[in-house]
Formats: sequence, structure tokens, C-alpha cells
Amino acid sequence: MQKAKADALRLLRFRPRSVKEMAQRLKQKGHRGFMIARVINELIEKKSLDDRVFSRLWIGDRMHIKPAGRNLITRELKAKGVDDETIAAAFGELEGSFDEYEIAMPLVRGKMAHMKGIEKEKAKKKLLDFLGRRGFSYNTIWKIIKENYDYGPTEE
Repeated sequence: MQKAKADALRLLRFRPRSVKEMAQRLKQKGHRGFMIARVINELIEKKSLDDRVFSRLWIGDRMHIKPAGRNLITRELKAKGVDDETIAAAFGELEGSFDEYEIAMPLVRGKMAHMKGIEKEKAKKKLLDFLGRRGFSYNTIWKIIKENYDYGPTEE
């Protein structure tokens, strides 16, 4: 058990992990299921492993380091084994600080600077695709397209 625990703590020194992610990494290192479960339970009891904290930190990093929309961040967290309720709670805790529009605008300015000289329709399509791949909501994307190209559905 000491080797599994040491491996887990080493992994946590690099960055926080979700419970599922930790279990997968320990399994990759050759540890057995019962040993992994014991180590994970101990880490959870000591609050060294917490999906809610992990989700908050992941969202914060994605807001500042590699900006992305809520849809992409949610998919990433689900891939790391975080459940829907925990993801929703993490976004809820960051409610005032997570504004997709504000996160997207610096990306849009950078992208538009590289699209000078491209015909308007092609540029709109590129911007729409870019923001979609980054996981921004349809409403955010259309608001940005409308503001920058005077295009898209009008709000009533």
C-alpha cells in the first residue's frame, strides 16, 4: 500500500486529479484494484482528493490559461470522471466570475486580427467554427458574430 500511496501523492504534486483519473493512473502503474480503492479512500478522507475542488480548479485554469466555453469544460470534466452534479456545483460556485462572453472576447480579437482581408462571410464562418470548437454556447457565439459583423438572429 505504501508504494501505491507514494505514487498517488507524487501524481498530486504535479496537479490536482479527479478520483477516476487517480484510479486510472494508479492502475496504469500496476497497482491492484483493492489497493487503489484503499489509497483513494484514504486520500478522500484526508481531503487530498476531491472532485469538487478539482472541478473548481479546472474551470479556473480554463478561464485564465487556455480559455474555453462551458460546453467544452463540461466535456473535459466528464471525461475525467466528474459527475454532472459536481460540475454544476463547481460552475455555481464560480457564477459571478465565469462569463463566457468576457472569456471569448480576447480570443475573438486575436482571431479577427489574423483574418483581415478575408471575405466577410468566410471570416464569420471561421469565427463561428473557432468558437464552437472552443465550447462556447450558441448564444455567446451569435452575440459575438452579431456585434462584429452586424449579422445573426436579433434578440427580441
